[in-house]
Amino acid sequence: GITDRIQHLNETTDCLAPCRQKCPGSINIPKYIEYISQGDFANAVLTIKERIPLLLVCGRVCPRPCETMCRRQHVDEPVAINMLKRFVADWEMNSGTRLPIPCSPDTGNKVAIIGGGPAGLTCAYFLRRLGHKPTIIESLPELGGQLRYGIPEYRLPKQVLDWEIQGILDLGVDVQTNVKFGRDLDIEELGRKGFKAVFLSFGAWDSREMGIEGEDLPGVINGTEMLTKVGLGVGTGVGKKVVVVGGGNTAIDTARTSVRNGADVTMMYRRTEKEMPAHDDEIKDARDEGVKFLFLAAPTRVVAGENGHVAGIEYITMQLGEPDASGRRRPEPVPGSETIFECDTIIPAIGQIIDLDCLYENGGTECPLKHPKYRAIAAEPATLQTPIPNVFAGGDVVTGPNLVISAIGQGRKAARSINKFLATHEIDVPDNLQTTMMEYTLFKDLDGCTDKPRSQQPHLCSLENRTQCFDEVEGTLTADQAQFEACRCLRCGLTCYTSDEDRDNAGVLASTQG
Repeated sequence: GITDRIQHLNETTDCLAPCRQKCPGSINIPKYIEYISQGDFANAVLTIKERIPLLLVCGRVCPRPCETMCRRQHVDEPVAINMLKRFVADWEMNSGTRLPIPCSPDTGNKVAIIGGGPAGLTCAYFLRRLGHKPTIIESLPELGGQLRYGIPEYRLPKQVLDWEIQGILDLGVDVQTNVKFGRDLDIEELGRKGFKAVFLSFGAWDSREMGIEGEDLPGVINGTEMLTKVGLGVGTGVGKKVVVVGGGNTAIDTARTSVRNGADVTMMYRRTEKEMPAHDDEIKDARDEGVKFLFLAAPTRVVAGENGHVAGIEYITMQLGEPDASGRRRPEPVPGSETIFECDTIIPAIGQIIDLDCLYENGGTECPLKHPKYRAIAAEPATLQTPIPNVFAGGDVVTGPNLVISAIGQGRKAARSINKFLATHEIDVPDNLQTTMMEYTLFKDLDGCTDKPRSQQPHLCSLENRTQCFDEVEGTLTADQAQFEACRCLRCGLTCYTSDEDRDNAGVLASTQG
């Protein structure tokens, strides 16, 4: 039944289309798209909710790894999988009513969840659906983690996030905010309070340093901290001429946020645009909004003015050499090419790291949960169990900074493990887990398919208005567009698909999948 479905882990014997193999949240993508093509939006929503509770969020912020594996790309362009998710998520939110979510009978088992970001919220949602009593313990004033304090409002409006979180809490999830784990309570105390298991999901909130002279001067503020301040509604201290250092999505978010706060913004990145980890759409949006880019430039020191505040940043020009471990060509400095770029604010956004201080007892040096090799929590990849049997961990605190959908996938996996642990203290995992793409499913020859142009994401406000405010930038497809887009899906199995010809000849949508 539904309990089995929400706990199922992908197995290599399942009929997994390539998009499903790639989704870190294991969403049954072909099934929900099939429902959309039939106009059954409610069942599409419920299908997605068997795997993730945060569909409004993912519909807005997911970089959609699934689409990179969509077979349709070998005909014309991938199906707009994420726009379809967003369409049905918005349909539910705007319908004025919430679809009922079935939960198992109460077990009375209390589980503590440390951190109310995407992993913690997801774990709480699935534990509640499995009949347990989760309590989310959050150090900040409100739930959401990086969704609230890291992703700007123009990508994920707070009222949308609030509506989605409220739906999870309404199932019967307790919350304690402004409680700092490690300071206000620890694992022993949670045990004394009757919690049978603990899920650690407090994210990766510390910022990596640039490692250059002057980076502690006033006027240097790291990207994560700046976005958190915006989320908290406190002043950021960002000036009028800003340099953002980095090339990932956090760097882009801080640049576009600074533009909206009236700054002239330049992004400095040590490789070329081609190597930027940020999503192409995000880079294009930033450029459209007036962000300037300085490529092949690596910061060498922060320059202070007479008042001791940042007055500029010195950088050295780079050239690309041989590929490094990441497969990208390694940037190497050009001797004697140092240049000073004038600015009043520098925002390094070159990566986040995990702060594990909360796990150490009273300044002790031993921590049974720390991974011996990485600055992360040690958890078994398949079960997310830590060296302490009733303590589980997931999300960025285990993987390092990763995608929202990856944290969500881990939250569900942890809920499954905790549910099994509470029942028998044994956590069974299938021996044929699908963890990588199955090569034989990745063929590129698709007969009988013709070009059908992909739907375009609508933009909600004009370019001039958009940089003046934090209103949402991207919009939702219409119902007609969504149904057309859903009909571009080839309804793939492992090695089969329904060609456009077959679909057109049938004249109707067959409801079974090969």
